[in-house]
Amino acid sequence: MEPVKKFLNVLVMVYLVITFLFLLHILSVSKFVMLFDMADNASFYYSLLWVGALLLFTLLLVENAYIATLKRGLERERRQLTDAKAQLFDQRLKAASEAPIVPRGAKPESARDIEIEQNLRHGSSQPHQPTVHPNDPADDTWRPLPDHERPLP
Repeated sequence: MEPVKKFLNVLVMVYLVITFLFLLHILSVSKFVMLFDMADNASFYYSLLWVGALLLFTLLLVENAYIATLKRGLERERRQLTDAKAQLFDQRLKAASEAPIVPRGAKPESARDIEIEQNLRHGSSQPHQPTVHPNDPADDTWRPLPDHERPLP
């Protein structure tokens, strides 16, 4: 559609230049009347008017068709975006529904408490001390982060 539109625009520009050359008497109307064997100058201008009207009508049709294709493409893109958003929402909703539900007021157990309890169940008298990150919220003591774990300024 775009190449047709460009070609038609060039054709309209050429028509306008030729018409203005005739109207400004730079090109001789009488020579064209004799060349195309017309009755008089009025019939030549009448033919020029019809050519212009057909060009204008064609230009309007092509422009409207071009705008319609652009709108259709935009609507298709919007539909695809809406579908992608809906799929993302469904995935998040599914992931949230699969997460364990913790009742309100229940105190969540830390990983350290769970491991100590499991060791006691299996008969280990000395609970295994897990490796803990320096700023683990389950650890009561605070230690600064090592240099390689400090955030950049």
